[in-house]
Amino acid sequence: MISLPTNRDENWRYANLRPLAKARVEVANQDLTKPGDFDLAPLAGFARCLFTDGYWQAGGADPRTARLDAREAGASFTALLDSDLASAGVDFALARINAARGNEVFQIALPDDSPPLNLELLFLAKTPAAAGTSYPRVQIVAGRNTRLRLVERHLTASGVDAAVNAAVDIALRPGAHLEHVRVQDCSASTAIFDTLIAHVGEAAEYRLRTVTLGGLTSRSTAFIKLAGRAARCEFTAASVASGNQTHDLFAEIEHAGAGSVTREMFRGIANDRGKLAFNGKMIVRESAHDADSDQSLKTLLAGSGAEAAVRPQLEIHTDRVRAKHGATTGKLDQQMLFYLLSRGIERATAQTLLQWAFIEDAVSRIEPAPLRADIERLIAARLLEVAALGLLQP
Repeated sequence: MISLPTNRDENWRYANLRPLAKARVEVANQDLTKPGDFDLAPLAGFARCLFTDGYWQAGGADPRTARLDAREAGASFTALLDSDLASAGVDFALARINAARGNEVFQIALPDDSPPLNLELLFLAKTPAAAGTSYPRVQIVAGRNTRLRLVERHLTASGVDAAVNAAVDIALRPGAHLEHVRVQDCSASTAIFDTLIAHVGEAAEYRLRTVTLGGLTSRSTAFIKLAGRAARCEFTAASVASGNQTHDLFAEIEHAGAGSVTREMFRGIANDRGKLAFNGKMIVRESAHDADSDQSLKTLLAGSGAEAAVRPQLEIHTDRVRAKHGATTGKLDQQMLFYLLSRGIERATAQTLLQWAFIEDAVSRIEPAPLRADIERLIAARLLEVAALGLLQP
């Protein structure tokens, strides 16, 4: 039996694990009916694959062009989700459960020097937590000098209190480039957890943009290894927690290759009684001389009961390294607020504008532009809803 993490485990101190413990761990039954109504047009230039409760839906694009055996890419890569989880620690407990209980694995394999691919994966959870858990699982192997643009969206059917345990496993061979956008906008009663593991080869680049808005509780766990020389990772995360929401993110980025580079940014807003946590851990191995790491972690408290915690961590094993970090948690800039009020702008509107400017620092990095516009509309709607309820701090 696999033991679930608890708040006594250091990397899970701020996660809300109660909904996960109450969910039925058995996989949700496959539902072949239509996925239901959701107003989300496909992205122009992207092939969409639609999944409900982790199962591919025939109503989406035919995924056979992407469902290739990873061995066809000739990748010298062993998926951690398949091989090493038995001996991995508690941080991988949910990935072990996903591997043991999950239903289907969606595999994307790009052969060396293959044409660029734009793909959108839309995961819709329909089953209540009491009836089963959704286990989406994606494995990606990008061959040498390939380019993949991947948009991963997680939604919940209206009014469903779903439980989701997702896993993503990524390998980038030398010179590969992956632009990965993850958007979580599940229902207000959903519990969603995910584990992401990435292996980045020589001169390969992994750009990860995550946006967390929905769910009663969410937890993202990311392990990224910059294994090759001059491997690069750009990690940008944005999160808004309102009401009783709890959003927790743990990201460990390991520099193993010489000259590897990381740029990490987190911007989070906690409204009302919302809770946010971001733990960014950087490890620089002895082999990673001339590595370059930069962390910028900021949260904004905009409610009397809001809580936030940001923790940058550095573990450095070589003197030849450039590493800097900054972490702040604060309230709205009172001078800027006074300026807006002095121009006749209502207080709630002024507070919303300042929050928008704060979170846009991270959201502005998302591509393509139509996707960024969709995300901006979602964030604006949430901030305006909070303002309308009078939950912003006076």
